[in-house]
Amino acid sequence: MVKIMTRNPNHELYKLITISSLLIISCLLTYYFHFVIGEGVIFTHFFYFPIILAALWWQKKGLIVPIFLTLMLLVSYYLSPNLSYPLYEDIYRSIIFLSIGIVVAILSDVINKKDKELSASEEKFRSVANSAVDGIITTNQNGDIVLMNPSLKRIFGYDLDEIKGRNVTMLMPERYKKDFETKLQNFNSTGTHELDGKTFESIGLKKNGEEFPFEISVATWGYKTGPYTTSIIRDVADRKLTEHQLQKSIKEKEMLLKEIHHRVKNNLMIISSLLSLQSRYIKDENSKTIFIESQNRARSMALIHERLYQSTDLKNIDFGDYIQTLAADLYDTYVVDKNLIKMNIETDELNLDIDTSIPLGLILNELVTNSLKHAFSQGDKGTIDIKFKKQTDKYCLEVKDNGKGFPNDIDYKNADSLGLSLITSLSEQIDADLEYIGSPGTSFKISFNEKKFQ
Repeated sequence: MVKIMTRNPNHELYKLITISSLLIISCLLTYYFHFVIGEGVIFTHFFYFPIILAALWWQKKGLIVPIFLTLMLLVSYYLSPNLSYPLYEDIYRSIIFLSIGIVVAILSDVINKKDKELSASEEKFRSVANSAVDGIITTNQNGDIVLMNPSLKRIFGYDLDEIKGRNVTMLMPERYKKDFETKLQNFNSTGTHELDGKTFESIGLKKNGEEFPFEISVATWGYKTGPYTTSIIRDVADRKLTEHQLQKSIKEKEMLLKEIHHRVKNNLMIISSLLSLQSRYIKDENSKTIFIESQNRARSMALIHERLYQSTDLKNIDFGDYIQTLAADLYDTYVVDKNLIKMNIETDELNLDIDTSIPLGLILNELVTNSLKHAFSQGDKGTIDIKFKKQTDKYCLEVKDNGKGFPNDIDYKNADSLGLSLITSLSEQIDADLEYIGSPGTSFKISFNEKKFQ
């Protein structure tokens, strides 16, 4: 509610009557002292009353009073036959009257402008507070409500007259009152409120006894009558309901996505099993090898979907753990005498996005398979090292063996091998730098920035 400032006609009339009365008295005193007893000085002290009051009430317009009194004083000096003091004394007095009137008028004008600015500021604040959607409430050092806006009525259901002057604890459930009183006592004793400048959520109590969640921002300030607390309150019941429904929807989608990963994993395992069954009926060793390699590729992808199904994060997996599991499965598949071939795995706990994990998992499958199948002749001893690290902003996967290496006449980028072709194309898919080092042994290093899931 905005108050409109207006002039009170009765108040202005009172001022006019007061100044007029003082001027009449001043005229009478001048006549008596100048014409009757022929004296001056003392009676002119009375002139200050109408001069100061006129300047205070009317500022520059009020200067007409000292001008009138000055003219009256000087005219009466010339007309009076009995005066014995020189004229310059009344001239000095007149100058003083005018100076005092001007100074008071200027000061009064400044004060009046400040008052108007303050009133305008108060009206703006009142207008903003009254039109605010959030509830605004100010309490004193005892927790009594001294100021509130109309939105508080909508939030709590009370008429403003019902809560003004009452303790703010009437707006909170019983279980919160003791903690509030403790904080209030600390505030009064230390001058510092532990919630000052903070925004937090709490529970409010409506007039009908219903509890509801709200968000509150607290600010403390001091005044000559003591410390005060102003709080801005926002009803968040609808927001909480929306958040709950959103969380429920997200949880349902996560369950659905988990189920999708689970089914994809099962389907890939079925494919792997079918390839394994089919390979038993194949007599040609080269053809049988192709089936086994395809089976391993399906298992490497199935393992990623299994990790995603088991994870709370449905788009990232711990790729270090994935390497441990996949490499161990391949080792068990291809190594007959585990005393001859050793595998060392050194990985960090690094999460990778699914868009990066699947291609990189297939690359790892091909590299480890190649080392296990081709790096060592039968009966040879050897070591395979697998490292997965993050260096500055790049991830680095390295698979290295100390075997016989590639023949000199083979270019891995243009080889007829499906596995090597997959390594090259999948590296390009994740924008990785592929580095090959041969002789002695074989080393492949894949460096890349993670491709974020969209």
